[in-house]
Amino acid sequence: MSGPGTIPLSILDLALVADRVDTRFVGSPHTVAERLRVLQHVTGADELLVTTITHDHADRLRSFELLAEEWGTATGAAGDSSG
Repeated sequence: MSGPGTIPLSILDLALVADRVDTRFVGSPHTVAERLRVLQHVTGADELLVTTITHDHADRLRSFELLAEEWGTATGAAGDSSG
């Protein structure tokens, strides 16, 4: 991008922006959980920090609940009452 008032970005800045865009997940609980699993796998992370940006606190909590339910179901961890 260029134009009046734009600031040129370095290669490092562009890489940082690309990383932020590539690791921002939006979609159904299944889609987000799957993309988080891929991120965890390719980075070797032993934990993930998830943020949800919404104005309404109840919406933010519901977002976390939906992700937790999906993550627990898919991994056989929390939420699995079969065992």
